[in-house]
Amino acid sequence: MRKVLILAGLLAAVSLGAMAAELEAGHSAYAIRDGQPLLADKDPDAATVAKLKSHHEYTVLQISGKWAQLKAGSSTGWVYNGNLSRDEPPEVNTSGLSTEASATTLSAAARGIDNDAKGYADRKGEAESAGDVVWMEQENDAIGKDEVRAYLKEHKLGEYSEGK
Repeated sequence: MRKVLILAGLLAAVSLGAMAAELEAGHSAYAIRDGQPLLADKDPDAATVAKLKSHHEYTVLQISGKWAQLKAGSSTGWVYNGNLSRDEPPEVNTSGLSTEASATTLSAAARGIDNDAKGYADRKGEAESAGDVVWMEQENDAIGKDEVRAYLKEHKLGEYSEGK
């Protein structure tokens, strides 16, 4: 049950990507994270032909359902639309976290709190909440990429959704 709750949170992140402004052929797009695979085909299990960078502008060649074909240097390939944005990702400081609340990502928000914050929670009668954070961190560490991919595939979510 606990893993289901954590997977539900991950799926919410996937859904947020799908709500981005519509991509259009001939327009620009940005990968939402560095290292986003550019795939040989409209299949999340297809071979990777290149890795995209988040602050590099790519041209959308065509849209096919939930997939966009991009040109990246000498490579051409496909990316699930939920992994792209029409707008360049915000610049972040050297800590990897933005100083603007509106730019906080799900992964930054889900990071664990430090020991000082946990101690403060304990002193203020929030020990149960601190325990929940510890539990969430442990559960998060126990779930691997393969489990997330299998869950998405089984439930036909994200890149594995119908209407490819």
